[in-house]
Amino acid sequence: MSRTTLIRWQLIILTFLMLLVGLRACQRRASPVSEIVVFADMAPGMLYHRVLVVERPVRLFVEGLGARADASPEAPPVAYGWLLRTEDRRVVWQMRPPSGTESLRFRVRDTLQLTPGRYEVFFTTQGDAPRRSGFWAWLMPEAPWTRSRREWTLRFQVLDDVASLQLTDGRPVPPGGSGLLWTAAPMPSATVRMALLKVQVPTRIRLYAVGEFEPAPADYGWIEQLPDGRRIWEMTYARTRPAGGWHGNRQMQDTLTLAPGLYRAWFQTDNAHAFGNWRFTPPFDPAAWGLTLWRLLPDDTTVTLWDPWQHLQPRLRLTAVGNNENRRADFEVTDTTTVLIYALGELGSRNRRYDYAWLADSTGEVIWEMQRSRSVPAGGHPNNRLEIAALRLSPGRYALHYRTDDSHAYGDWRNGQPEYPERWGVTLFVLHPETAAVQVLTPVEPSPLEGPSPTTVAPPAAGKVLVDLTRVGNNEHRVQVFTLDRATRLRIRAVGELSISGRYDYAWIERAGTGEIVWEMTWERTRPAGGDPRNRLIDTTLTLPPGSYTAHFQTDFSHAYGQFEYPAPDEPQAWGLRIERLNQ
Repeated sequence: MSRTTLIRWQLIILTFLMLLVGLRACQRRASPVSEIVVFADMAPGMLYHRVLVVERPVRLFVEGLGARADASPEAPPVAYGWLLRTEDRRVVWQMRPPSGTESLRFRVRDTLQLTPGRYEVFFTTQGDAPRRSGFWAWLMPEAPWTRSRREWTLRFQVLDDVASLQLTDGRPVPPGGSGLLWTAAPMPSATVRMALLKVQVPTRIRLYAVGEFEPAPADYGWIEQLPDGRRIWEMTYARTRPAGGWHGNRQMQDTLTLAPGLYRAWFQTDNAHAFGNWRFTPPFDPAAWGLTLWRLLPDDTTVTLWDPWQHLQPRLRLTAVGNNENRRADFEVTDTTTVLIYALGELGSRNRRYDYAWLADSTGEVIWEMQRSRSVPAGGHPNNRLEIAALRLSPGRYALHYRTDDSHAYGDWRNGQPEYPERWGVTLFVLHPETAAVQVLTPVEPSPLEGPSPTTVAPPAAGKVLVDLTRVGNNEHRVQVFTLDRATRLRIRAVGELSISGRYDYAWIERAGTGEIVWEMTWERTRPAGGDPRNRLIDTTLTLPPGSYTAHFQTDFSHAYGQFEYPAPDEPQAWGLRIERLNQ
């Protein structure tokens, strides 16, 4: 073959190859199909999430492979995916095992038409039982359905314009949008959140709640009207419906009409199965775990979030409290009125109280005190807690107290400081300040916890106190005689040191002349008084016949007023005995 002929054949072959390449390129432009692997190579006990943003209407071919709990046709899926539209929280697609099949694995193929918007793409491998943990977990057998984990997958094929969508990483978005008033979502385990709402005129709001019932409430919410705390709405098992996933996941959508007034919305979770800590298969809308409220009209200002610091002036403040302080301020209520107590302090688990507030009436009876169960996180360390209490007070005198221990208080934060450190303490607001029904008396300056402070006790009501043996120190035996001219009902209040095995600082009453004990302070009759477990309190009533009586309070050589060697009680100045006449 001549050189010229060889060159001709090479040119022909090259031209043919160029035609094939061009034809292939035209075919690709004519049939745009792009495959996107959304999830693959997944592990059991997880919840996977990605964000799909659709700019123009698009068709998708969706293919997924998952697993169910066992091979029976009725077995629920335990590894599967779904799509949630962010705007309206609606599930637009989910993987369902084909009916009638008997296999642990199942494959799903669907075609979807998606409108523009944002979508949350999920795939759960959590399963129907808590995942194994701890050192010995490797000895526990795997659930049979987890053996197909290398095959679990979810992929999309774009059947239209590839540029019409974008798949990105991101966190699940909680409920929001137009008219949003407040949301507690997403709620993790062992958390409580609350918000105050002020309503000017009758108003309707929309609610959306996702929580846990089995069927007893575990993670749930409610709305109460203040100041009486009456629940006007509550999330219950009967009013909820399945929320997808594990059967304990429940959800509720509702509308509610609120009359003018002040309200408080709550949502609380226990220490298991919540956002970020799913013990079982999560719900279809994981980021909505909690309570969300919307105005029905987006521009409606008749219902708003309400903060007393923005709308009221404090009537009484014991704030910026440092370590080892015991503050008190007295006030008088001249007409029945509603007050808000804003208390910021340090409360531990099992209701251990370190920095806390309480309110007492003129007789010393505690009518309110800080409790962790009624508080919410205040920022910083988990023990920084905020409680807002609404109380309706009758006319009379009251004493507001705040007490701190020897560490972690204003100016000396050993752990993370709260969001508003200058509010560390207690503040009293009057809901209707125009009534001028609350008159603040001279507040007491800060004093050491264990030092004598005679000015910290409010004067008793005239004609009612029969015996006042309080602020009793070590190695004392105080006695006071009182006489009753007729059968009289008495209030007896004593704080002392007792244990199951013995009495150290305690009270009793004898009939004068005979020495007969008509009443005595025992462990069984008392309750904890705060501080050391041996600090005990009794607050009871007793009717005595006419006659003369002797009241006693005796202390041993350690741990009494002015020299508490162990954690002091909530009311150190009440160490001793106090008796009041309840009827004249």
